[in-house]
Amino acid sequence: MKNISIKESKKIQIEILIHVDSFCKKNNIKYFIDYGTLLGAVRHEGFIPWDDDIDISMPRKDYNKFIKLFKQTNSKYKLLSLETDDKYYNNFIKIFDSSTKIIDNRNYKTYESGIFIDIFPMDTFNDKAVINKCYNLESFKLLSFSKRKNINYQDSKIKDLIRSTVWLLLKPISPRLFAKKIEISIKKYQDDDGQYIAFIPSKLKEKEIFKTNLFEELIELKFENLLLPAPKEYHKILTQYYGDYLKLPPKEQQVNIHEYSAYILEDR
Repeated sequence: MKNISIKESKKIQIEILIHVDSFCKKNNIKYFIDYGTLLGAVRHEGFIPWDDDIDISMPRKDYNKFIKLFKQTNSKYKLLSLETDDKYYNNFIKIFDSSTKIIDNRNYKTYESGIFIDIFPMDTFNDKAVINKCYNLESFKLLSFSKRKNINYQDSKIKDLIRSTVWLLLKPISPRLFAKKIEISIKKYQDDDGQYIAFIPSKLKEKEIFKTNLFEELIELKFENLLLPAPKEYHKILTQYYGDYLKLPPKEQQVNIHEYSAYILEDR
């Protein structure tokens, strides 16, 4: 296997995104860039220089349609979801390039993947209690698959002791158990006419909750060599996510936080 550089990884992710964009347009599926990808488009017209993520979001109806249709396709781009892989445990999907391979150095429970992009479902609801409920389940899920060294934050000896104790108790449990409980909670609280919208099991908690109409109107923003759909109200969204989002973080925070190795499996 040949090591993949960050530059090559970004190129492969762009290729995946082009494929997904074409697929969505062909099948009338709504999506938009989100999180760091939206920030990168607005602030850098592309990737955040020290990052190599691509994040897009879809309303739940479009997300379900995407899964149903994409899993019927036959190409090197593969779908990872709770329904299609019995080792996968995220409450969002990944589309990965099967001619590449990722080795996860952070978690001891993992699944087969390659270079990928993330696609997040956006659900509408009225009761904000679902956010904390799913956040707690997501926290337990994180403890159930992380290596011990990664859950000791050194913010407090007592907190680290509690996290380590819970980690030991959760170690035998599959993270898919928590993922499925999250899905049950989302379905319970989901309301097609809800006044709020969010990726419900987000680590951002209340920063994730928006009025539903904020994502209705889309524009196009430049991302690298592409024009991609983005919420017209991106300023309000990015401000809620990140505060003064146009201000660069300190140099010491301008680092890639991913802990995996990536390889090419065959000639591309």
